[in-house]
Amino acid sequence: MIMTLELFLFAALLNAPVTVPGAEDWSRSPEAYFLTSEEKQEWKHLQSEEARQQFRETYWKRRDPTPRTDRNEFKDTILARIRSADAQFTIGRTPGSRSARGLVFVVLGPPTVQQQIAGPVKGAAPEMITPGRLSVPNDAFDTTEFHTWVYNRETSSDLLSVLEIPSLEVAFTIEPGHRDEIRDSSRFQRWREMIARHTIVAAAARAVQSE
Repeated sequence: MIMTLELFLFAALLNAPVTVPGAEDWSRSPEAYFLTSEEKQEWKHLQSEEARQQFRETYWKRRDPTPRTDRNEFKDTILARIRSADAQFTIGRTPGSRSARGLVFVVLGPPTVQQQIAGPVKGAAPEMITPGRLSVPNDAFDTTEFHTWVYNRETSSDLLSVLEIPSLEVAFTIEPGHRDEIRDSSRFQRWREMIARHTIVAAAARAVQSE
């Protein structure tokens, strides 16, 4: 019984995706925000760095709107968005493109309008630690901000056509200097998947398949 279990585990290890120790998982990088669910599964089962490199090249090639030219406009646009997100949304040691706002910025582009509301100051009551002295937590006066990015047809008509909606709003909860998060992340992930599928240019995909 023990031997059978060991053989089963050994077989499972042989079929498991290979991850190089210390190597970053490219599929989690900002460049890979446009992976479809099928592409994510394919990436997980690549067994060599050569295969992963080929996958990355194909990822960009499938999304090249002008495959017969040297320039890949889609790649250029996304890399520019990543640089812009890093410049605007970095939180501590987290690059801006890996923050919640950075993710949305890279996938959707710059919003038409940004709305911002400051939340209440954290209500931390002072604590008496020695007679006549009050101790106030370091974050007692931190505020939470609520941001909403609005995309309308004035600047985002192509994006809204893909999603088949008249306008789009993404709401964030932000603790300045600490973290940010998308308030309805599941809805955004549905949009991201739709956009990821749309980025695969039919002509480019056929060109790749014919090689």
